[in-house]
Amino acid sequence: MKQTIFLVFVVILAVRGVFISDFLYRNPTYDNRATPSTNVISILISRSSTHCASYCTRDDECKSTMYNMNTHSCQLLSVHMDELSVTGPQSFLGWLYYERTFDCSKWHYRFGHWYLLDSNYRTFNDSRTFCASLSPPSRVIEVHSQAENDWLIELSSTICEVPYEYWLNGYDTDKSGTFTWIDSQTPSTYTYWNNGQPDDYYGIGSEKCIASSTGYGGVWNDIPCTETRPVVCKRNS
Repeated sequence: MKQTIFLVFVVILAVRGVFISDFLYRNPTYDNRATPSTNVISILISRSSTHCASYCTRDDECKSTMYNMNTHSCQLLSVHMDELSVTGPQSFLGWLYYERTFDCSKWHYRFGHWYLLDSNYRTFNDSRTFCASLSPPSRVIEVHSQAENDWLIELSSTICEVPYEYWLNGYDTDKSGTFTWIDSQTPSTYTYWNNGQPDDYYGIGSEKCIASSTGYGGVWNDIPCTETRPVVCKRNS
């Protein structure tokens, strides 16, 4: 009986290890390295690195953790550590660094919405059809703030490493620069047009669709709706 219990316990630990590794992985490059306090979301006491990781996976802002195996302190960080975010060594040793993995083929939650990147090139109408065909149905991304535009840049360029122009779910009918988002039917109170945009470059009415250039600071351009671009789909729940 004791042997059976032991075997079950080992299996549970093995499954747990695989599950956690799907979310965070070890990056010893930044062990025992410090980052500014503005990058620290919270500091907790955790019984293990796995327990620390579980806090991170429940926090949308968390991108990495520092776990101290001596003090059991757990730091949730809002950044992936790099040379720019390091301020020097930690004040004491024992810190292990873990980064949160990111699956670009799955939905991701941010700002009360879900987002899915698809890097296949489609016309604007085909992109709308694609997003609507997903389960649950969604729409081409509608960007309502600078923070959401920055998230589109982060998702496509920084995390998934596919910077390009991405369709936005707006339709610029009069070259005024303001428009109504197609699906939510809300006016465009936020815009981020590139210099000289919109311009109907190919003639009046030639560029009614809108794309965000995520590889160029996220500025918006009007382009022909028949051109092909990748898309980020967005849904509420």
